[in-house]
Amino acid sequence: MDRAAGQSLRQKLELQLGGMKSIRADYEGEWSDIARFAQPARSRFLTNARDRGGRRRIRNNRLLDPKGIEAFRTLTNGMTSGLSSISRPWFILTIGDPELAEHPDVKAWLAEVEKRLYDFLALTNFYGALKAGYAELGLFGVEACVMVEDRQFGAVCHAMTVGEYWIAISASLKPDTLFRYCPMDVRQAVQTFGNRVAPWVMQAYNGSNYTQTVEYYQAIQPNPDYNPEKLGSKPYRSVYWDQGDQRADGITRISGFDEQPFWAPRWDVIGGDTYGVSPGMDALPALRELQMQTKRRNEAIDAMVKPEKIAPPSIRLTGEPGRTVRGTGITADQIIIPYQIPYQAVAAIGGEIDKIYAQIDALSYAELFNAITNMQGIQPRNMEEIASRNEEKLTQLGPVIERVSDEKLQPAIDRAFGIMDRGGMLPPVPAVLAQQAGMPIKVEFISILHQMQRMIGIGQIERVVGFIGNLAGADPSALDKLDTDATIDEYAYRVGAPVKMLRSDEDAGQIRQQRAAQQRQAQMAEMAPAAQQGAQAARLLSETDAGGQSMLDRLIAQ
Repeated sequence: MDRAAGQSLRQKLELQLGGMKSIRADYEGEWSDIARFAQPARSRFLTNARDRGGRRRIRNNRLLDPKGIEAFRTLTNGMTSGLSSISRPWFILTIGDPELAEHPDVKAWLAEVEKRLYDFLALTNFYGALKAGYAELGLFGVEACVMVEDRQFGAVCHAMTVGEYWIAISASLKPDTLFRYCPMDVRQAVQTFGNRVAPWVMQAYNGSNYTQTVEYYQAIQPNPDYNPEKLGSKPYRSVYWDQGDQRADGITRISGFDEQPFWAPRWDVIGGDTYGVSPGMDALPALRELQMQTKRRNEAIDAMVKPEKIAPPSIRLTGEPGRTVRGTGITADQIIIPYQIPYQAVAAIGGEIDKIYAQIDALSYAELFNAITNMQGIQPRNMEEIASRNEEKLTQLGPVIERVSDEKLQPAIDRAFGIMDRGGMLPPVPAVLAQQAGMPIKVEFISILHQMQRMIGIGQIERVVGFIGNLAGADPSALDKLDTDATIDEYAYRVGAPVKMLRSDEDAGQIRQQRAAQQRQAQMAEMAPAAQQGAQAARLLSETDAGGQSMLDRLIAQ
């Protein structure tokens, strides 16, 4: 007999949540240490001694050196500005059919949709949530954010920190299920769910006990009952329930989404792991050692400034600088410093700390994002020079950029597009595109980091073109080997040039045909005077009498 056959929906979800909790438990200790040493304001874990909202904040009262905070702040800002900056374009839209994508109406429509998408995202808290997510991703190897529709702003993004949520992956090894702990006070619960709240919540509200905590859980997952032919059926299901509701089938609200409303990317994964590994995990040994070495350095300085002393019983040393303690019959020889810390000790420990700094910068990729600041010699003038100087480091970051694009930025744009489409915020689809039912819209990312990744191979293009150009000086037929149109398209793609900048192959062909026709006309115009002179000479010869026949006939006969 199926164990789940007689269970309510809430019981099934709680059973699923229990399994997800056991998977996440293996990471929680490591996450807690990373947060303590690199970002004390982050991470929330349930604890028996709960404060407001049932969450515990790790504070930095035990943090001795903030280098970890600095390094991962650089990583966060670098990923934010490098992949999805609000101040510059970072994606463009196109469609799967290259010929149809060149149609003027389609190009204009795609350009207008891009503009409206950028405007829509800028009006929400999307970019702030992106930045918070990059910090989570670099520190803990995973992040999660839910985008919900909002009447005032269009959408609101709820960025979470580790400890507040659990994820599960699909058969394609991508996160498709999110459970989160979202406590509210009684007043917020009634405002959100109305009379659907549990009886005890309404009783507390009627008694003006507004600040009492209600422990809500939300499950977002593919809808197992989804039927595209059924009106109102949604591909994703959202379920809220109150942990304090004693009813076994107590569900607060069930709703749905037309597309995946959340994204939960991982920095890097091994095999079929649910949660990712991160630079924070790699740097954790260095972060721990940094705190120990900093403590040792401070102890050495204290021992030098305030060394331990042995004094006669009648003398009490205060240790205060400049303080004079007088004693009868006491000589300097009677006050002994048993061990004097060598002054070289502080410098030696400082050298070890400098090495740890370098390790943390390298493991957190802060070294890469500070490439211009820390670069020795003449500073680079453009992204090509930065890419060429940091090609190896950018290659290491490449898989992460691809994963972020696939598991974060793509779902975010799909979600925003869906909200705008249902809200009537998109321009009408052109007729030529409407005829192609089911034609997918593709997203291409053109951020600085994406361009730098593409430009890693741009040097090979320039070298090949330069080689062919030099060779053509000796053998012009070498130019026949070079497809200039394909070379220009590839070069423009790698440097992230705007699509509107280049003409289509058809337009370029028409311009070449017109140029060839103009050249033929010019050649004919140049030849016209000589032809006219020849015609006049022939007419003169034909009219000249030479012994009973024309001079022209006589010349031809010869």
